[in-house]
Amino acid sequence: EKNGAVIPHMKGRTYFAEGCVEDSYDRGQYASFYLLGKTLEYTVDLSGAGCGCNAALYLTSLSENDDPTQCSDFYCDANKVCGINCAEIDIMEANERAFYATLHSYDDGTGVGGGYGAARSDWNTTLYGRDGRCIDTRFPFAVAAHFPTNASGDLVAMEVTLSQTGKSCPLTSRIDEYRPFGRDGIAELSRALKRGMTPIVSYWGTRSDMRWMDGLGREGNGPCAVDLPERCSDSVRLFGFSVY
Repeated sequence: EKNGAVIPHMKGRTYFAEGCVEDSYDRGQYASFYLLGKTLEYTVDLSGAGCGCNAALYLTSLSENDDPTQCSDFYCDANKVCGINCAEIDIMEANERAFYATLHSYDDGTGVGGGYGAARSDWNTTLYGRDGRCIDTRFPFAVAAHFPTNASGDLVAMEVTLSQTGKSCPLTSRIDEYRPFGRDGIAELSRALKRGMTPIVSYWGTRSDMRWMDGLGREGNGPCAVDLPERCSDSVRLFGFSVY
């Protein structure tokens, strides 16, 4: 939208860029954000995005990939969706019932993270969800992803905080330990952030199994007993982007 909002429709994916050419992709136009020591904040409206769908905002090393990939748009991520893998930082994978924030090294599709859902319990359905006490997902709320550094300027953690007007209990998840395959994942992602990463927004769920995120999970504490992606809204809305 002209006012700066991003509205992904179901199965849509969009990349932040300095410019674009219709029916053509140029990795040199993808925007690189340098977020070490900074915070990326935006507001999201997930109303209507129920069990079975996933609205995501994440960072990958898109501008560094020189392979057009199977998708012909130079897309890469930790799960090799288009055939090429690269570092990935999921600030938000969410719907009205669940919210995940995850760090991925280039070769770790599972990653490590926090939030609330099938396998994560930083919060619960009382605090986050429809009519949640701290975040009521029927209404827009703010997401702030902070990337604090040490005295040497290296990443020490990712902190994601959710807040909402009229609510006095923001929800925060901090990820400061990550050892993919025995390596120092925080250091790897610090180097990726130093080189610059591209924000990506997507919305998906149709003909997908989202129970890894919003299902009941092994202990039965997750938010969704059944996924019904066919009932999800056609789109979600992200707006009010800022870096500080």
